[in-house]
Amino acid sequence: MMKPIRCGITVGFPTLVILLLGLATQAAFTQKCSAEILRVGKPAAAVFTYALLDVGVRAGFFKKQGLDVEISAFGGGTRLVQAETAGSIDIGLNTGPDMVLIIKGAPVKAVASIANSPLDLCLLVRPDLPIRTAADLKGAKISVSSTVAITAWLTRELSRQEGWGPEGIELVTSQTGPAFALLKTKQIDGITTDLGTCLQAQKRGDAKVVVYFNERVKQIAMYAVFATDKLIAEQPDTVRKFLAAWFETLIYVRTHKSETLQVAHEVTMADEDILASLYDLVIPLMSRDGRFDQKALDTLAESYVDLKLLPTKPEMTQTYTEQFLARQ
Repeated sequence: MMKPIRCGITVGFPTLVILLLGLATQAAFTQKCSAEILRVGKPAAAVFTYALLDVGVRAGFFKKQGLDVEISAFGGGTRLVQAETAGSIDIGLNTGPDMVLIIKGAPVKAVASIANSPLDLCLLVRPDLPIRTAADLKGAKISVSSTVAITAWLTRELSRQEGWGPEGIELVTSQTGPAFALLKTKQIDGITTDLGTCLQAQKRGDAKVVVYFNERVKQIAMYAVFATDKLIAEQPDTVRKFLAAWFETLIYVRTHKSETLQVAHEVTMADEDILASLYDLVIPLMSRDGRFDQKALDTLAESYVDLKLLPTKPEMTQTYTEQFLARQ
């Protein structure tokens, strides 16, 4: 049977189906081509906080802003900033401590705060030790990723808070993987590392968590969204669109726990009960408006001097801008 077309041409049903499929394909292709490709980086793939980016992408918030986000994970924040400097990444979710690289000349700026506390860092110890609280850590050998890393500063600050001075806890430099081997052979007493790793080790019975650093250091600029100077200068609306999608993602995350955990599990491969604990601990501490807290920035600036990254406390206004945030 022939189906009439309004233009006066008649075609058979199979031909009509082919035509409609072609139009649908063309429409999808046009929509894809019209979306702006944005290269977004994160320091690591298996960190819950950064996995929220994947949640927003899969929920369609970035596509709604006309952005086709391509996510890449790097082996640390420094490598991410190097990629931004080289022009291969446009926007990065990174740690606040890496803002020191801006002072040293990296062509990026922080454009929104993600968190103003060390929301997902903790200190674990061997389960056989009689260490139950921070007060029992005097003289303990604790592994940190580097002597100039935020893990080192937090551990030194903990020692200061306990009244032992910055050297009251002995720091041992090691990456987290090898550090667990040192822990097992009793060459060290504990590790300062990310909360997910801490909770997973505690679940296995390999360690016990004795310090949650967000309870000890209330204000430090810990995580931020970074954009390249080039993107800020040439495509400022793209930065605004990204941040609009990011904050819509956070609103969604707060009301869709199960969906968030499903994506986070697929991205990080962490156990679901561990991710549920991370959700409960981390989400309430994330910034709702992206504004930078001056006390948190001041603490971060002081850490640069303490870690000997800079000779004097820097002026932090050169490291960030709030021009892309919604007006209060």
